[in-house]
Amino acid sequence: MRILIYGNGGREHALLWKLSQSKFVEKMFTVNPNPLMEPLGEALYPREFKDLAHLAVKNRVSLALIGPENPLAEGIADILEGEGVPTFGPHREFTWLEASKVRAKEFNFSHSIPCARSFPVASLTEARKALSNFSPPFVLKADGLAGGKGVLIAEGEEEALKIVEEMLGGKFGEASKRLLVEEYLKGEELSLICLYDGKTLLPLDYVRDHKKLLDFDQGPNTGGMGAFSPVNLKQKMKESISDLISRLSRALKEEGINYRGALYLGLMLTEEGAKVLEYNVRFGDPETQALMVRLESDLGEVLSQVMEGKAEEVKLKWGEPANALVIASQGYPYSPQVGVEIGDFQPLAQELRVVVFGGALSKRDGKLVSSGGRVLTVVGKGSDAHFRTLEFARRLKFEAKLYRTDIGGKA
Repeated sequence: MRILIYGNGGREHALLWKLSQSKFVEKMFTVNPNPLMEPLGEALYPREFKDLAHLAVKNRVSLALIGPENPLAEGIADILEGEGVPTFGPHREFTWLEASKVRAKEFNFSHSIPCARSFPVASLTEARKALSNFSPPFVLKADGLAGGKGVLIAEGEEEALKIVEEMLGGKFGEASKRLLVEEYLKGEELSLICLYDGKTLLPLDYVRDHKKLLDFDQGPNTGGMGAFSPVNLKQKMKESISDLISRLSRALKEEGINYRGALYLGLMLTEEGAKVLEYNVRFGDPETQALMVRLESDLGEVLSQVMEGKAEEVKLKWGEPANALVIASQGYPYSPQVGVEIGDFQPLAQELRVVVFGGALSKRDGKLVSSGGRVLTVVGKGSDAHFRTLEFARRLKFEAKLYRTDIGGKA
């Protein structure tokens, strides 16, 4: 296989790292890679999707794997497959599962998939009416893609209406021109990424992501500050999740949602069982980083089977527990510091037996510097992974570093 990875964050680096170890992969290609990805594949620098498709054909790419959500919503899979390049990721017509929270909620309701009660709103008047159906705290969700930051929680009605006004006023651009006012669910969150071949959902192992910026799940939502896997669940909850997946699988068939790619389920584990918080039509970040370090199966072979419609035949093998800690830049998620130098961390990574995936990085005068919010993800494996990833973060030479100290601590 000759595989192209589209995207240059920690998620894509982890997928590239794992696929580079596959005996089924002949060559890897990257698109505008971050500096840590560069040694693992041939870099391509297309101007637009059509240019990328031509480069993929020229380089005999046998599979394009799309990491981020925005290119999928913009139709990158349609353009690549239109030129004969098999693509892991949905065509544009199916991206509403992630790109419209309102439509996804209607999908859940119509197929009796457990989820929170909610109401779509497009004005303050509608929001005030919707809020009267719930007790605080209130959950407010942008309808469209907001980089993982479009969910806000208000403790009271006055705060909720202020947030609604800001969101409808363009806080998240077009993504928040329409909102969901949603029931607040109590419980613990769980990420469940499934591979999907158009007929079978193949769940990967359980992961717990932490969206809040600060320790003990405080502060604003981010794209994810860390994750650990596996997550220990009681048998009753596992059965609830299995039932939910069965309902979802039937619903996908009934709606004619047919693509080869990933389907991410953000779940809340409540006293009544598992309920869907959101869907993503791609791998999660930083969940993927933890999963790829744990996965002992050959990812190239697994993806090949999924693309051939044989997901039900795949048997996945998992190794020791893994802990993924995101190291961000001060100011994230609003205005992260950029251009801050990052010292050589390879000796430290080897000493602590951790894997480091690059994110918002660039090079300046041969040195690594921050170029955005989530700069690195450090992943350790084993019972002491929490301590080793934290030690790496503490000793990393990066003056603007920002990280949580509790990721994987209880695990």
